[in-house]
Amino acid sequence: MHNWRVILLVIPLITIPSRCFAAGKYIEVDTNECGSDTPVKVTTAKSDLFTDKVSGVRAYGSISYLRLLTKAEENHCHVIYKLFVATSGQSFKMVKQLDWDTDDGQIAAIELIGLSPDKTKFAASFMIAEGDGQLHGPVVYDLKTKTANYLALEDKIQKRIHGCDQNEDFIGVTNTGEAIFAILPSEYSDTPECGDKGVWHFNLKTGRVYRVAKISGDKWQ
Repeated sequence: MHNWRVILLVIPLITIPSRCFAAGKYIEVDTNECGSDTPVKVTTAKSDLFTDKVSGVRAYGSISYLRLLTKAEENHCHVIYKLFVATSGQSFKMVKQLDWDTDDGQIAAIELIGLSPDKTKFAASFMIAEGDGQLHGPVVYDLKTKTANYLALEDKIQKRIHGCDQNEDFIGVTNTGEAIFAILPSEYSDTPECGDKGVWHFNLKTGRVYRVAKISGDKWQ
């Protein structure tokens, strides 16, 4: 685990509303339903289509899952994440694939985050959920260079904040391709140390995380 240095920036107070998943732009599969058939059965779920009329960018994600016979006794489910992107007049291209073995009780999901303000980057998250927690794997596709960056967030932000069972909320992508996360006040405690943890940027090339703004007037630690 890398210990990346955090740089705190003083930025004017901003307000970010609680985020809800857009209909169809978030898919999940319960890997407890992973079959153990012989021959192996592959199940695939696909998100609805993301479309930006201004840029002409379209995108969707798919999750395929199967029980590998070699890992059947371990109760692991083999999950294949895929992200597809197309620009105006072009056919879809698979820009990122990730193979992962989930543990018993985990849910695999993809959330389509959307475009950067200048519409040159498209972001999605390859996720694992268990209980109330989420593990994000941000994917950022550069529409100019036709390249995709992926890096798991892991606990890079959580190690920098007071632990209050607060999930990272993937809310956007910058023009330079950094993933943007917000950490809202805890739903389980209204104590000052469990309040707003701010807005963070995550550089997928270097693994660096740093806080850029507050969300509300709550004290942050």
